[in-house]
Amino acid sequence: MVKPKPIIIISGILVLAGIAITAYQSQITSENLSNQQNTLGVGTQMVVVKDMNPNTNQNGVYSIQITDFKDTDNIKATVINPTGTSIITRSITKSPVQEMFKVTTSGNYTLQIENQGQREVQVLGIIGYYPQGIELADISGFIVLVIGLSGLAVGIMYLIRNRARS
Repeated sequence: MVKPKPIIIISGILVLAGIAITAYQSQITSENLSNQQNTLGVGTQMVVVKDMNPNTNQNGVYSIQITDFKDTDNIKATVINPTGTSIITRSITKSPVQEMFKVTTSGNYTLQIENQGQREVQVLGIIGYYPQGIELADISGFIVLVIGLSGLAVGIMYLIRNRARS
């Protein structure tokens, strides 16, 4: 006869471990990014700034998400390095957009987002380091969580089956 209590206890621990790994992954990701959300009126702009150092990580990333994006929107994004040089300039033709860039100089990197369209838009801008090795934490957290939840399901089935017999 299978004892369901150890299965349930171990599975519960695995579920908690999966949640902890996922929370850790989320914390690491958010520490490396600066973000700002604004409503941009016609002809206005916003800036998001992040202090970056190539000795920490040479891979930078920016992302832009526009709520209720329309094909007629005219949004321009520019990434500016600490020397004031524009390293990326692009028109946003879809939402969300994510693009990587090289961090070559220490200092403030700026994401500048301009609304050159004919209507007000809600924009989320993010700039920072591209997380390294985060995929492993993401996948392992998911796998541990699925194994734990599966174990809980099996343990509960055995518990119900054993109770029905007695």
